[in-house]
Amino acid sequence: MSIFESVDIGFSDCSIRDFLSLAELADKKDFSRLWIQEGDQKSALTLAALALQSTRRIKVALGVTSPVRRHPQILAIEAATLNEISPDRFILGLGVATSAIRNYGLDMQPLFAMKDTFKIIRGLLADDKSEFSYTGKVFSIKRSQKRFRVSNLPLFMGAIGPLMLDLVGEITDGLILTRRGCFSPEYQKYAIKRVIDSANTHNRDSGTLNFVGFYETCISEDGNSARQFAKRILGTYTIPELPLFVSNLARIDERQIQTVKQRYLEGNFEGAINAVTDEMVDVFAIAGTPSQCLEKLQRYAKTGLKTPILFIHGPDKMKAAKLAAEQIIPTLTTKESASR
Repeated sequence: MSIFESVDIGFSDCSIRDFLSLAELADKKDFSRLWIQEGDQKSALTLAALALQSTRRIKVALGVTSPVRRHPQILAIEAATLNEISPDRFILGLGVATSAIRNYGLDMQPLFAMKDTFKIIRGLLADDKSEFSYTGKVFSIKRSQKRFRVSNLPLFMGAIGPLMLDLVGEITDGLILTRRGCFSPEYQKYAIKRVIDSANTHNRDSGTLNFVGFYETCISEDGNSARQFAKRILGTYTIPELPLFVSNLARIDERQIQTVKQRYLEGNFEGAINAVTDEMVDVFAIAGTPSQCLEKLQRYAKTGLKTPILFIHGPDKMKAAKLAAEQIIPTLTTKESASR
């Protein structure tokens, strides 16, 4: 019996050439979807277009991009274009990106921004011959627009806080659990239940919702090198950006991670990395040999998560992806579920 419906994959930042090689490898293996995160170095939408053109089977998903970076109308245009490149293989994942709001000096309410975003994108993609316009609290389309009529394109949402989780259940096709929350089985159960309860409240079929989650992943036949590699990621992103209520749900004593956070805030990044303990690696990452990583993933068997996303950092991304495909996927899924 399979533990998950499928296993997905993503890769931390690398050259475009390496990314395409990794995408082609994932396409040949039993990974269901290739997830691309939006960063400050490369365009996730451009990478998605390249991945769709260089692969044949695997679905390509954004996890996530933000309407703060691109107006919802532009996102709808991009999504319709990517769907035309390879019909039924593109998934649009959206998140508010509060850090981008701060960075750009914007003044907006994130919840209203996401509500407007989904209404605009769904409206523009709807299979309807009439034109579409919309006036929202944050985003609007004042001039009527022709619709793209791509109503089957899945729209996922990355969310952490309770109100955003409620919105996932109200208007989206699935929840993306972020790297700052997915590590915790307790948080997974809370978030998934909250989404399901919201869907039921809004008279939606919660059984159709998808639940996927990103894991900080470092896999190597040399388990120690993989674990040491993971400390760099945990010390410079996962732990410093950890929301307090997530750590509370996970029953993590804030004092245990305060040194990492403080050194990071001071700009002492090497100090933050050095403060990450082996125990923290066990809590926050899927890191080690393939068998060790498999054992860790099995802890999430009964949270409601349908698909883990192995977000691979290294030490060698290509080798790590091969090890995951050969030694982890066969135990976590059946052939039938992995091919869906």
